[in-house]
Amino acid sequence: MKPVKLMECERASGPEAASPAPAPRVVYLEPAVQLGRVTGREGALWRVAVGARERLLPLDPSVDPALVEQAWRTGARVVVDAAGEPCVAGVLLVQRALTVTREGDVEARVRRFRVRAEDEAVLATARSFVRVVGDEAEIYGQRVIARAREVAKILGRLIALN
Repeated sequence: MKPVKLMECERASGPEAASPAPAPRVVYLEPAVQLGRVTGREGALWRVAVGARERLLPLDPSVDPALVEQAWRTGARVVVDAAGEPCVAGVLLVQRALTVTREGDVEARVRRFRVRAEDEAVLATARSFVRVVGDEAEIYGQRVIARAREVAKILGRLIALN
């Protein structure tokens, strides 16, 4: 987006002529910040519909491409920075997100919590962990405790204790 400078065409005559001319005003032909929807991708550029117009825009280096990919799938709006060379500057958040406090805590109250890891999942503290890799589940700790109200079954072909 390029600004257009508007200047006075005629200079005043008389006593006002001695005063300096007013500075030119900058008028933008479109807003510097716009909202759009991602409609596709072409290589490193993203097709974004802003109003009735579609544009191919790069991502700002600070934007995670997976976030824009998710906005494309869900229909969430993206923020377009059109002040200089236009680019996708972020995604407008439309749902609650898990946050990390300054102390490093994450607290959430959810109906269901599901995590799927491609290769490995680890839940660890300073002195114990649960690790799941492929078809193995490893539990390590000073004490490993299993509790059940009714019946607890441990099935296995071989139990090896160190």
